[in-house]
Amino acid sequence: MKIKKSIRIKFFILFLISLILGCSSKNNNIDFDLSNLPRPKNNNLDSKEKKEVIKPQDKSFISDLTPLKEKEEILSKFEFGKEDPFSERGVIEDKIFSDLKLTGFLNSQSKQYVFVIYQNKHGTITENSIGGINTNLLPNGAKVLNIDSSAKKLIINFENKDYLFEL
Repeated sequence: MKIKKSIRIKFFILFLISLILGCSSKNNNIDFDLSNLPRPKNNNLDSKEKKEVIKPQDKSFISDLTPLKEKEEILSKFEFGKEDPFSERGVIEDKIFSDLKLTGFLNSQSKQYVFVIYQNKHGTITENSIGGINTNLLPNGAKVLNIDSSAKKLIINFENKDYLFEL
């Protein structure tokens, strides 16, 4: 009985506190006085002083720089990789072929098919497929050279270069 009475008293006190806090007025108007804050110092340099700061004192570092090499000199040093690292052609090829994804191979008695996705278009290509002529699932001018379904490989010729795709 004493336990029930103490629980009732605690509940009543909690109810009164929440009632008083809930009904009290809220004063959200906060007034700050910023007039006593210190002001930042103004560091105005004369125009002569500014020029001295900008001008380098010692120009000896310019003679230490090595001049850039010519394009032909750089290209002659590399045998593998992109023929011209300064051209944008490789970037375009990478973009074109990053859009081409193999999803599967199918062999029938007469033909071999490759399931592809190119620029969000799904379909199949065969060894006769040429982009822009009889399919829109390859870049314009790209031609299927070989389909090896057992090894899950596809070879495409594009701008006189062969590209290998594997599943």
